[in-house]
Amino acid sequence: MSRINVASVLLMILGIWFVLESLMMLFSPESYLDMWIPMMNEELLPPTVSEISALGQNLLEFMTFTTQMLGLVAMFASLLFLVITLIPYRKGEKWAWYAMLVIGGFYMSGGLILTYIGMTAHVPMTLIMVILWIVGLILPVKEILRKPSS
Repeated sequence: MSRINVASVLLMILGIWFVLESLMMLFSPESYLDMWIPMMNEELLPPTVSEISALGQNLLEFMTFTTQMLGLVAMFASLLFLVITLIPYRKGEKWAWYAMLVIGGFYMSGGLILTYIGMTAHVPMTLIMVILWIVGLILPVKEILRKPSS
């Protein structure tokens, strides 16, 4: 198995994870909020979903809608990530490597920033995702970037 194929599989694992998270945001936004809110830093502990609902139904509906829209954007980006990983990245195209760098960079920097702000329970998963992304980019770098442009 070539380095490009191994890297593609690593990035495909990330893409599948992103798709699953975006599906949860789209179709189960309240449970997604319930999953993330309690795991935040104790000093920054926000109200739970039930407490937000008690404050006002409009606020909860707004948070639900916002989570669903974030899920929609994340779904499109995840599917783009997967398609590029499965077809052009596996073929070793340079532009696909740069696309994985940019798209993955947005995901990873966002995840690291959110983890740094206070979602301390998700540090291991975030670090695993960042490591998969870095290895998926570095492993085939010589094969992809040294190819002559076509």
